[in-house]
Amino acid sequence: MPDAPPPVSIIIPAYNAGKFIAETLDSVVRQTYPSWEAFVVDDGSRDQTIAIAKSFEKYGSIRVLEQKNSGACVARNLGMSLSRGKYIQYLDADDVLSPDKLEKQVEVLEQNPGYLAICPTVHFMNSEDYLTMSPREESFWIHDTNDPVDFLVRLYGGDGERWMVQTSAWLTPRSVTDQIGPWDERLLLDQDGEYFARAVLASKGIRTTGGMNYYRRFSYGSNISAKANKIENLQSALLALDLKAGYLEQHNRSDRFQRAMSTLYMEIAINAYPMFPELVAICEERVRKTGKKPEIPVLGGKLIEATKYLFGWKAAKLLRKNIHAILKRGRVS
Repeated sequence: MPDAPPPVSIIIPAYNAGKFIAETLDSVVRQTYPSWEAFVVDDGSRDQTIAIAKSFEKYGSIRVLEQKNSGACVARNLGMSLSRGKYIQYLDADDVLSPDKLEKQVEVLEQNPGYLAICPTVHFMNSEDYLTMSPREESFWIHDTNDPVDFLVRLYGGDGERWMVQTSAWLTPRSVTDQIGPWDERLLLDQDGEYFARAVLASKGIRTTGGMNYYRRFSYGSNISAKANKIENLQSALLALDLKAGYLEQHNRSDRFQRAMSTLYMEIAINAYPMFPELVAICEERVRKTGKKPEIPVLGGKLIEATKYLFGWKAAKLLRKNIHAILKRGRVS
């Protein structure tokens, strides 16, 4: 008699996700993998999220939990505390899994105990047909490796280009999640970056799957960078980066590592300028301590980039801010 397939626990924090959560849960129940359980943890939604999610409890393997508004990390930790799966799938409440996502990743992890699995990601806007779209460029960067430390150094930009692995692209063995402990509930921004830095370093390495296994939604009219305008989010980003740097420097203090950290601290400084000068000063001091010149990202069009080249990034950022203010006044009038 063949062994039963190992169970997967799917943890879904949800907050005011009523527009999308039915599609998200539909992608869960359509999984070709037969052994899974899902926990939807509602984080104090004020829309129809709970009612819609509970309509999926008829499938038997989906359970809806409720908590007062406490953040995604608290919600994930609650779901994890009740889960029993050998593998853990974190899923945002507005994203979509391809039907074969769990099947392909469990297959590769069963053959590679102690590893993490990642898969390609398709980014799409609300009205786009994501099934016809190709994965993002970063999906072609992901690679098998037996060197978790080098994976993170490359991910963070140690070789000049910085990449990203989305939260739901991972599948993580419980042997790793038990070792690293819960999500850090202090963090509002870069929660997944900090969590998976610990997970990668606790693993034997990375294994990838092909195809188009995960679809990441973005909404029209939303300002993707808006979170960078709030001091509490920038402080969280700095704390998360300090933590990641501390974890990684225990294993690697190379020039590549220092170069990556220099650029990442500079990115926070740029986002914080000119609103939060004290935070800018902290990040600039972190940059100086690395001893490496950071990569400055593109800040705008030709005029802004010329200003950056001639007068520095602070002048370019101020010019961009003034241009945006003028354009906004023009739209209002």
